[in-house]
Formats: sequence, structure tokens, C-alpha cells
Amino acid sequence: MSLPATPHDALFRALVSNPARAGALLTEYLPREVADLLDPGIPPVAVEGSFVDADAARTQCDALFRVTLRTGHDARIYVLLEHKSHIDADTPLQILKYMVNIWLREIEDGTARDRLPPIIPLVFFHGQGRWTAARSVMEMIDAPEELAPFLREFAYVLHDLGEIEPLRLSRAPEVLAGLLALRVAHADEIPADLLDLMTGGPLAGSDFERHLLRYIVERMNLTPVMLEASLRRTKPDRWEALMGTVAEAWLEQGRAEGIEKGLAQGIEEGQAGLLLHLLERRFGELPQSVRERIRGASVSELGAWAEAVLDAASLDEVLAAGSPR
Repeated sequence: MSLPATPHDALFRALVSNPARAGALLTEYLPREVADLLDPGIPPVAVEGSFVDADAARTQCDALFRVTLRTGHDARIYVLLEHKSHIDADTPLQILKYMVNIWLREIEDGTARDRLPPIIPLVFFHGQGRWTAARSVMEMIDAPEELAPFLREFAYVLHDLGEIEPLRLSRAPEVLAGLLALRVAHADEIPADLLDLMTGGPLAGSDFERHLLRYIVERMNLTPVMLEASLRRTKPDRWEALMGTVAEAWLEQGRAEGIEKGLAQGIEEGQAGLLLHLLERRFGELPQSVRERIRGASVSELGAWAEAVLDAASLDEVLAAGSPR
């Protein structure tokens, strides 16, 4: 919560409450190269400077002004005025918090569209002694000089996976597999060699292997036949067990939209088609009566058969699982 106003606060706010005084203050105390850009014919406009944080507490900046440039461009610069009667080591963080809240409000009310407006903070210190606190967040950060270029502008480092050649995503197979999965998740077609990098990258039996397979099932345009072929190439000793995991993931997902590409050799789309494929993998070619029964089955019957197909010893045992008791 904001602290009660002190006499210092009251005086400072009175000082800047008049546009002419505020204009003179900004002209004299902004950096000269900035002050020279201001349009002298348009006084600064006071902006309400109370902002609500994510935790519902209110933060109060002493004064916030919008100024106009003499160039006539539709540019907005906010000047944030803050006063301090004592040396406050947290000042850079307080100022940064104010700035972030200003920008967030601009985004929320639609004022800021593609770009954020610049904010120039001015702090007036009127306490005893000399100001010894850091003058930027950068000065507060304990980091070697080599990191300075990355910290100075508080920008983030962007790695656009789509601009990186697949084999250059990582030298570590698991990292390569994960980044590659993210990179190709929206692709219409996934080359077999890239799919093999994904299925072959994770350590056998690891949690990451399971998570990656589920991601492949849920996010990629693949059929069980395509995925099985890849697992046969990359995990020849484990492909059957892994296809069980794949089947569970596919059936849990439900594929409300159906399996869009269909299965191999004209197998019917959707959950029934996947079950037919798995049954044929385990028990060979199915009688036509069984195929018709599965295509006409209810969702609950398909679910029961899908669970049974992983452990049942025979086709009859699978079908019995869907029968009412």
C-alpha cells in the first residue's frame, strides 16, 4: 500500500501541479538533448500516476507527465518525477516498478499498440549529504563485466527456433529432440529423418522419453504407422512397449476431431480406426464381422477394448472386455 503523504510529498506535488511550473521544471532538469526536443508551445499534460499492482496494492509515483515533441510527430514521452528526502537504496527498483506499471496500463487500455512509449525518470533528492545509492538497476546487479551488454538494456535474448537449422539446435541428443519437437510441431509434414531425431534422442525409459512421445502424439500431424516406423528404426528393442504408451496417449487425447490423416492402407479415421490398427498388429487380419462391430461400437466399448488390447492374450478376450456383465 502507498504510504501516507508527508509534507515533502505535499510540497512537491504542489510544485508540479501547475502546467507552467511543471514545464519549466522539465525544461531545466531534463537532459539537454531531451529538453531541446520538447515543443515549447504545448505544456506537459499531467497523467494520473497511481497504479494497481498484481497483488492489488497501489503504488504511487509523485508525478507523471506526457510531453509533446517539437518535431510534430505523434510521439509520446512520459516524464516520471520522483523526490527523495533520504538516500533510498531501492530507488532503481521502485522506478522500474513504476515504469512497468505505466506500460502495463498502456497495454491494458489499448493506448500502446505496437510500441511502448519512452519513459524518462527524474529523481530529485533533497536530503542531507550526497546521494550515494545506485542510479540504475544495472548498478545494483552483481555481475562480471562480460555480462554487461546483456543486462544493460534489460532486453531478452531471443532464439527463434524456426531460423535455426534442425541439426544445429543442440549438440545434446535430448535437447535436440525437445527443441526439434517444438520447432516442427505445426508442420504439415515431418520428414522421417527429423522424426527419428526426436524418437531416438531421449534416454530409454526416461520421463523425458514419455513426455516427448505424448507431445508428438498430441501436437503433430502423424499416424500411428508413421510413429511406429520411426520407433522401429530408433528403438528396435523397445518399440512395442513404446507403441503401448503411444496408444494410451492417443486414446486419452480422444482426438475429438478424429485422426485427420487416417491410418495406413485406408484404415478408418478416428478412435475406431486406431483400435483396428492395434488389433491387427497384435492378432493379424481381423474378420469382417469384427471390423464392422468395432466401427459401430460406442465410445465406452471402444475405451474398454483399447485398455484390453495392451494385455489381452486373444482377440476374443479383448472383445469380451466390452461386453456388459
